[in-house]
Amino acid sequence: MLASIFIIIGVFYTVMLLNTNSLMSQVRDVFLWKIDCSETAGKPINTYNHRNSFPNEVVGKVDLTLVRLLTLHNFSKGYIWVWYSEKAYNIDGELITGSNNIITKWKIQKEHGEWEIIDIFESP
Repeated sequence: MLASIFIIIGVFYTVMLLNTNSLMSQVRDVFLWKIDCSETAGKPINTYNHRNSFPNEVVGKVDLTLVRLLTLHNFSKGYIWVWYSEKAYNIDGELITGSNNIITKWKIQKEHGEWEIIDIFESP
């Protein structure tokens, strides 16, 4: 009986994780400088779009570690906790920007069938 409950909880949690994979992919692409500023303007995810801060830089390489720690949602709204480190280098190999070992909490909500970050909570 107890094993069945754990299996049900595990399956439910796996579905919650898989349900937010598209949002994780979008955040990854923003960190990797693949999404233009115009697509993130006015949204909390814009915090991670470093093209805003360095508009004249041409990125050569980005080292990114993006780990989803916990996801809790009701398929309409919820939270994701993430740990990330990132370093962006220009084409000459010089560091443009970087962050190490940041733990963040995203308040998420489904808008028009797609997950969006509606608020970001990070320590200063």
